[in-house]
Amino acid sequence: MTAIAFYLDFVSPYSYLALTQARRFEADSGLRFDVRPVVYAKLLDAAGLVGPAEREAKRRYTFVDVLRVAHRLGVPLVGPPAHPFRSLEALRALMLWRHDDRALDLAIALSTAAWGEGRDLTDVAVIADVVTATGFDATKLATRLSAEPLKQTLADATAAAIAAGVFGVPTFVAGGEMFWGQDRMALLAEFLAGRLPPAAGIAEPLLARPRGADRR
Repeated sequence: MTAIAFYLDFVSPYSYLALTQARRFEADSGLRFDVRPVVYAKLLDAAGLVGPAEREAKRRYTFVDVLRVAHRLGVPLVGPPAHPFRSLEALRALMLWRHDDRALDLAIALSTAAWGEGRDLTDVAVIADVVTATGFDATKLATRLSAEPLKQTLADATAAAIAAGVFGVPTFVAGGEMFWGQDRMALLAEFLAGRLPPAAGIAEPLLARPRGADRR
């Protein structure tokens, strides 16, 4: 079965919203998601961007927006105890089982714990509880999450995403085509169904035009 790369970070509410729709999307498309945990902050740094929570006006709007989308999708959205929050341990937990057939289930469960239930993903005990509930072995999880090889695996995965042009989460890549944002899942479906042209050459006439102004 063809896999769609799904780059995510649990700190992102839009990653959560996308994950709530992931199983239905797989069923409708006949494809599967290959979950790829990455460190969102590193993507932003590499692209010279700031996150929506780092500017107060945008932070306020973002939370209104995600609540509206959650209402429209019919999914719970409570939000984590603090935001932004350190998601590294949760990302490493997903990385431990990334190649397991149930990796998407774990991603959904961890994200739901934070955004749907208001649990603290900076607490390894919470992560361990979610890991166990999803059917994985959480024995000595804190030690495993702090192991240098696992830390490096997540760092390498993030670097590979940056090299592939990923600058935000969630991002989906299918057939070499990139779709950024939970709200672009509909376009991804159109592309997979053959109803959307490939990106190659589409924007070239616009990109070839000179920049007319720049902010100082």
